Amino acid sequence: MPSLSKNGRIENTPADSDDAEAIRATLRGDRQAFARLVEKYQRPLYAMLRRLVRQHEDADDLLQECFLRAYQHLKEFEVSRPFYPWLYRIALNLALSSLRRRKWQQPMASLDLLPSGEEDPDQSIAAREFHVALERAIAKLPAEQRTILLLRTREDMSYQELSQTLGIEVGTVMSRLARAREKLRAWMRPHLEAVAK
Repeated sequence: MPSLSKNGRIENTPADSDDAEAIRATLRGDRQAFARLVEKYQRPLYAMLRRLVRQHEDADDLLQECFLRAYQHLKEFEVSRPFYPWLYRIALNLALSSLRRRKWQQPMASLDLLPSGEEDPDQSIAAREFHVALERAIAKLPAEQRTILLLRTREDMSYQELSQTLGIEVGTVMSRLARAREKLRAWMRPHLEAVAK
């Protein structure tokens, strides 16, 4: 089962005994115990949320909502399992809901579609036009493909992490990602040619 690594990503480790004790103490009414969990995990969760939703205010609101929901549903959590993946999934679901509401209006410069080395002003204009077109193209993707693409490019999640986080097979992850990239390349081909000129 995945847990928190030093860089804030999820990896396979056993349940943290300090987390389990803090959860038990919280369920006995000790609010300071839950504050320790918030302090431990707020930075990696905020970093993930900020990468996904791009705005500090939105990431901060989602982080608070994540901890509120975790607190409200803590009695449903199985203490023998790692806590961070459960918390991460709450935060991720909140972020994805937020992005669906906004229909994904942020540019994604990390898709490896845009040629590098643009210096002259005409190319800068073409690059801006490219990003506007890219935003529109991403918004047209089916939600499941857009989600996979977003998490792979913005959150730098591995296929295994995507599989565990979204509860789907690795093959499904790969095929959805491939279809999303294929569609984007087809839709963006005229814009890529304009930027490359």
